[in-house]
Amino acid sequence: MILEETPPPGVSVEAYKRASHWEGDADDARIGACLAAAQSAVETATRRPLTPRRVCFETAAGQGRRWWVPVAPVRALLGVSWSGGELGAEAARLLFPDSEPQILFAEGAFAAIPSGSPLAITLSVGPDIVPPTLAQAVILIARDWLDAGIAIETVESPRIAFGARALIRQMRYRRPGIWCCR
Repeated sequence: MILEETPPPGVSVEAYKRASHWEGDADDARIGACLAAAQSAVETATRRPLTPRRVCFETAAGQGRRWWVPVAPVRALLGVSWSGGELGAEAARLLFPDSEPQILFAEGAFAAIPSGSPLAITLSVGPDIVPPTLAQAVILIARDWLDAGIAIETVESPRIAFGARALIRQMRYRRPGIWCCR
């Protein structure tokens, strides 16, 4: 997945302070950085964006007519292109955007595209409202990292506490496959 824009924060610094009963002097920049890193960890683990954004997925043509999107929910299909140009709007449509998003390509949509050619599928993804379970996971992770004094700039991923892992596991999106011939 290639982000086409910087995603907005799912949990604000103020919301974090209220939820964690923060007292005393606060380093808002440090809290914001931890929240952004925690949001990224939660989104990666669950395959569910917390906030709306525009993304692009790359795959190969000629593997079938139905492609399951690796994240949910999807707001809109913005376009499908390949090295030779753009597919028309009638060539593909979005099905089941909230529960099991799929792109269904029309019969013959790939007729002029050589099998195996790279496709770029651009989508608008993310919910209108941040799911409370995922917001809570972000807060728990950020609080643990801030309490432990973990530097988020490190190469190695910090550990995630049991409570946050349980929330993540509960919300994880699992797609059935990548391509289907039907």
